[in-house]
Amino acid sequence: MNNLKQILEPKSVAVIGASEIKGTIGYAVFFNILTSDFQGVVYPVNPKYNNIMSVRSYNNVGEIPDEIDLAILCIPKNAVKEVIEQCALKNIKGAVVITAGFKETGNEGKKLEDEIAAIAREHNILLIGPNCLGLVNTAVNCSLNATFAIGMPHKGKVALVSQSGAVGIAALDYAQQHELGISKFISIGNKAVVDESDVLEYLIDDNDTTVITMYVEDITRPTRFFEMAKKANAKQKPIIVIKTGRSIRGAQAIHSHTGALSSSDTAYDSLFAQCGVIRVTELSELFEYAKGFTCRVEPKGKRVVILTNAGGMGIITTDAIERNHLEMTSFEESISKELKRVLPAEANIHNPVDVIGDADAKRIADTLAIIVKDKNMDALIVSIVPTIKTNMDEIALSLCKIAKENPQIPILSNLMSLEPEPAFEKVLEQANIPNFSFPEINVRTLSVMINYYESIKQTEELPARYPVNEEQVKAVLQLVRKEKRIRLSEAEGYKILEAYGFKALDYRVAKNMEDILAATSQIGYPIVMKILSSDILHKVDVGGVQINLKNEDDVKKAFTTISDNIKKLKTGTNIQGFLIQKFFTGSGIEVIIGANAIKGFGSLIMFGLGGTLVELFKDVSFRLTPLTKQDALNMIMETKGYQILKGYRGHAPYNMEGIVDCLLRLSQLVTDFPEIQELDMNPVKVLEDGTSVVVMDAKAILSGEQQIV
Repeated sequence: MNNLKQILEPKSVAVIGASEIKGTIGYAVFFNILTSDFQGVVYPVNPKYNNIMSVRSYNNVGEIPDEIDLAILCIPKNAVKEVIEQCALKNIKGAVVITAGFKETGNEGKKLEDEIAAIAREHNILLIGPNCLGLVNTAVNCSLNATFAIGMPHKGKVALVSQSGAVGIAALDYAQQHELGISKFISIGNKAVVDESDVLEYLIDDNDTTVITMYVEDITRPTRFFEMAKKANAKQKPIIVIKTGRSIRGAQAIHSHTGALSSSDTAYDSLFAQCGVIRVTELSELFEYAKGFTCRVEPKGKRVVILTNAGGMGIITTDAIERNHLEMTSFEESISKELKRVLPAEANIHNPVDVIGDADAKRIADTLAIIVKDKNMDALIVSIVPTIKTNMDEIALSLCKIAKENPQIPILSNLMSLEPEPAFEKVLEQANIPNFSFPEINVRTLSVMINYYESIKQTEELPARYPVNEEQVKAVLQLVRKEKRIRLSEAEGYKILEAYGFKALDYRVAKNMEDILAATSQIGYPIVMKILSSDILHKVDVGGVQINLKNEDDVKKAFTTISDNIKKLKTGTNIQGFLIQKFFTGSGIEVIIGANAIKGFGSLIMFGLGGTLVELFKDVSFRLTPLTKQDALNMIMETKGYQILKGYRGHAPYNMEGIVDCLLRLSQLVTDFPEIQELDMNPVKVLEDGTSVVVMDAKAILSGEQQIV
C-alpha cells in the first residue's frame, strides 16, 4: 500500500456531486472545504451547475484542466463505478467514496463494491470508503475538512480513525466539547481498499500526531495491524481502540473447553495485549486516555502526589489511587518542613496535600514549587474546586510554569469551573496538561499511561523453536484424514504431543479384555481405563472413564461398566478400543492448556487452572500464536491461579517454567500444523518446582465438520 500522504495532505480536491442545495451531503462537504481555510484548490463537479458557491463547476473530472490529488465522491451508488473509471483516466491517485449502499446492504451491494475496489487497485487509486464520513486534516499547511460533519475540530495532537461515520460524528463532537485537539480524522467505512492498518502506517510517521484513537468493528489484516502497532510503540505513539462486537462466534461448532471459552473477540483482546494497544469500551474512556497521553511525559513510576484545596477531593483521589494499584508518595522530611512553613496550621502537609478552601493562587503556586522538589514523586495530580478565593486562570498559569520548569513530571489536573467553556482549559491544553472533570478520571488515566509505558519496554523476543518430530505428527494426521475423521483419539493426541516434547502418563491401547490385562501388567497398578473413540469427546459425560483400578477384579468390573454405558449411546459410534493409563497418585495442581484456531488470526493459546470447573469459573488467559516466552509468562500471571502457582501461604511454588515450556511447545505445534482446529490438554498435572509437568488427557480436532457425542 502506497503512503496516504496524497489523500490526507492534498494540494487539490475535486468534490464530485457538489451541490448548492442545503441539507445534501454534496453541499455539506463542499461548504466545509471552502470554510475550513483549505490551503489547496477545490473543484466542484456537477453537470447541473455552472458554478457552486461562486466557484466554477465542471461536468466531470476529465474537464478539470489541472492535476487532482483527491476526489471526494458524493453521488448515487450506481454512478460510483463510472466515476472511479473517470478518476483512473484523469490519473487521480486518491478517492474518498462517501456514498453508502454497498456491502453493508447485502450481496448486490458487495458485488458492486468489489468491482469498484478492483478498478481502484488496478489503477493504484487509494480509495477510502465507501460508506464513510470523509476526512479532516487540521495542520496549518493543509486545513482540510472534507466531511459532512458540522464544524472544523480545533488543531491538536490526537488522530481519530473510525469505521463508522455516525460514531465519527459523535466522537468529533465529544472531542470538541472536551477541549481535545484533533490532528487527523479518517472515516474508513467499508474498507474496500484502504483499511485501518494502512491509515496506521501513515499516522505513525505523522509529526502532527502523538496519540492514535480508533473505533473499529473488525480488523482486516490482524498480522499487518500487529506490525503497525509495534512500530507505533517504538515511537511511543499509543493506540487506543474501541472494538465492538464481543459476542461469541456462532457459525463455528465448539467442541472443546478452549473452543467454548474463546471467540473472535478473545482473539482481538489477545492481539491488542500482545502489541501494546489499549482497548476501551466507551467513547469517554477513549478520549480521557487520549487526553492523558497528550501530556507527553512518561511517568517513571507509580508514586503520586495529590494537591487539593478540598479534603473530600483528596480522599476521593487517594481511594482511586489504591483501586488502580498506584502508590501515594511519602514526602522527604525537608519537603514536609517547607510545606509547614508556607501553609496554615489547618492545612495537611502530608500527601494528599490540602491547602484548604481559602487558598488563593499564590498559596497554591508556592505549594507546587515545594512539592516538585521531592525526589520520591513520579506524577502530580492537582484537584482544585472553585471558591471565592480561587482564580482558576492564575492557577492554570502557575501549573503551566511548573510543568515547563519540571518537564520530567507528568501533571494531570482537575481544575473545576462554573463556566461552560472556561478559558483556562485552552491554556492547559497548550501546555500539555490534561484537565479532567473529576479526580478519579485523572487517576484511572494515569494508571493506563503507566501500564502502557511499562508494556512497550518489554524486550522484543523471537518465538521459541524446539527440536521436534514433525514427521510423526504428519503420519498421525494423514491417517486421521485417510479415515475421513476430524477427531483424534486420545492416544493419537498423545502421539502428536509427544512428538513436540510433551510428557504423558504411561499408556497402552487395548482392544479387548486380554489386551487390557496385558497392558495392566506392563504399566502396573493402579490404572485408569478410558473408552477410546473418535466420536466421543467428553468421555466422563458418557460414563466412559473408570479410575484408580487397583487389581484385576477392579479392571473386569470397569470393563463391564464402560461397555454397558457405551451401549446406551446411539448406534454408529466408532469404538476403537480402550486406553489403559497409569493412575497418577502424586501431588500437584491441575491446569488446562489448549489451542483454538480463529479465522484470520491463527490460533489462540489458552491457559488456566484445570479440571471440570474451568468453564464455570473461566479463570483463563489467551494469547495468539506464535508465542514468545514473555507472552507465556504474561498468560500465567494474568490468572487468579497465578497466586497459587507461585506459592501461597507457605506452600512451595509449582513448576512454572514447565508450564511456560508447554505453552511454547503447543504454540509451535499449532503454528506448524494450522489444520489443528482445537486441542485441549485437561488436566495437565503441574508438580512442585523442579519436577515434571504431565499431560493426563488430550483432545484434538482437525478443521472440518463431524458430529461429536
